[in-house]
Amino acid sequence: MNTERLILIFLGMWFVTYIPRLLPLFALSQVKLPDRLMMWLSYLPAAILSALIFPGALMRDGAIDPGFSNPALWALAVSFAVAVYTRSLILTMLSGGVVVFLGQLFL
Repeated sequence: MNTERLILIFLGMWFVTYIPRLLPLFALSQVKLPDRLMMWLSYLPAAILSALIFPGALMRDGAIDPGFSNPALWALAVSFAVAVYTRSLILTMLSGGVVVFLGQLFL
């Protein structure tokens, strides 16, 4: 594959991923969205994060494992408690990592 073709592929990938993100930004930057819509949009980050985290935390060895022997669920619970109590991203990540490490050692 020659360099020109590779550059065209990269530019094409940039175009199809960046432009769809940029258009709503320009279109909605001058528009006042209703308060109800803004409230609804404020829930999206938590919903998306939950959709990314929970399937991985519930799966163990290719099967759903919601039991007490699943270290990811313990880490999820501890991380949530630390996040709510401290509001510290670093402490939340460290506590979750330590719990997963200890859970894999002892569970």
